[in-house]
Amino acid sequence: MLEIPPTAPNLISGHVLLTQLDESYLAPYCDLIADPISKHWTVTTSTFSDDQLLAWLRSRSGQLERLDWAILNSETGEFLGEIVLNELDVQAATMNLRIALLSTILGKGIGTQAVRLVVDYGLQVLGLSQITLDVWSENQRAIRVYEKVGFVQTSTIDEDGKEFVIMQIANPAS
Repeated sequence: MLEIPPTAPNLISGHVLLTQLDESYLAPYCDLIADPISKHWTVTTSTFSDDQLLAWLRSRSGQLERLDWAILNSETGEFLGEIVLNELDVQAATMNLRIALLSTILGKGIGTQAVRLVVDYGLQVLGLSQITLDVWSENQRAIRVYEKVGFVQTSTIDEDGKEFVIMQIANPAS
């Protein structure tokens, strides 16, 4: 039986530390949500008040169907973004991945390290059979990262006039 821990475990590789996302990251999380370049590449159009974001961050620990990590610089503790496994399907043993990074750290390998950590954890530790994601087709940098980690494109969908690429990575042990 697939079980998700109530708190995202710490994961570390190189300059990247993933730790439970919570209200202690409110100020830098607000910066991430307001970052116009990050919003562009993640196709985020919603806006949120600080109170809404604080309530959201307070609710991240204890979730039984998802894991939310803050992405930190392992040496300085600087907040760099968030990465999430969500949309748990217990029967199929699958989850979805999403990531958002501050625009100031794009192109530095942080996203690749974070995605690798979460994929390895999801497939090897949780025993997921597959992890999926969707990415805006114009976000070629992200697509290259996902392919480097082992994701393959399976289809495309159109949402509100934008094309999204559906990708997946399967557990070779499944």
